[in-house]
Amino acid sequence: MATMTMNARQVLLSMNYPAVPSAVGIARKSTEHVLGSRGFPTSLVEDAGLVVCELVTNAVKAVGGTMIGLTVAVDAPGSVTVEVHDSSLTVPHRRSPEPDDPGGRGLVIVAALAVRYGVRPEADGKTVFAVLRT
Repeated sequence: MATMTMNARQVLLSMNYPAVPSAVGIARKSTEHVLGSRGFPTSLVEDAGLVVCELVTNAVKAVGGTMIGLTVAVDAPGSVTVEVHDSSLTVPHRRSPEPDDPGGRGLVIVAALAVRYGVRPEADGKTVFAVLRT
């Protein structure tokens, strides 16, 4: 008889933040600290921090003033999943900004750093996620 093992999700960080601009830096530093303290490679720590920065910035713009949630987890060996939840039903879209555009690069950056990313509709909003490999 074969034994099947399932990978259990290991949540490394689960926090709620007010959807204000100062939450961006706090969420980034929290992510970098938890991943760094767990011995993840510096490149992954920095990439995850940047992804969190971009996703939290988008969430703050989408719902300004309410709460947003951040989860950082290991769902499979060799990968880290970052999830940002907010109460907006509006799905973010990747744009193609011109060089002189002041914004619009968030999901372009996420797409460049993540092996995959996407949006899950939720009953109370949405969760934007990105999976990064070690």
